[in-house]
Amino acid sequence: MSIPEHSLTKSITESIVDQLKSEVGTDLVAEFYPEKPANYRLNHANGALLVNYAKSNYPKHNDTHAVIKPRQMGFTVTIVSRGLHDRYGAVPLVDWVLAMLSGFHPEHTDKTLAPVRDYFIQHTSGLWYYGVDFDVEAVHVQSLCAIDRSY
Repeated sequence: MSIPEHSLTKSITESIVDQLKSEVGTDLVAEFYPEKPANYRLNHANGALLVNYAKSNYPKHNDTHAVIKPRQMGFTVTIVSRGLHDRYGAVPLVDWVLAMLSGFHPEHTDKTLAPVRDYFIQHTSGLWYYGVDFDVEAVHVQSLCAIDRSY
């Protein structure tokens, strides 16, 4: 089996980034979490919202011929801000992210985003980092190529 051209996880992540971009305009930058976080540089004057896929959980599978089951997916928005309490400070941005994404329905999902937790990550080199975690439910369907047709 070859690597598929379409990735459900990437599509959902793109949908979340696009939603944030449409809401923040030029006030902040919204983008994928960097592939090399140690080399990340905040170039926007106010701050950034960095979106990444974090995890998935699957309920216990009852043995049937094909695997079709709920996929509880977790996504994190990492807030990077130069301030803590000013207009674009990390603390007000936590509330803004919650308002922008709570109830948002990403494409390819069955339900809307629901907040799980928010938390302080670190303060380093004059930047404040906070995280906001969201869960959303999609459906995992076994590839037809993987189904044993020998029965």
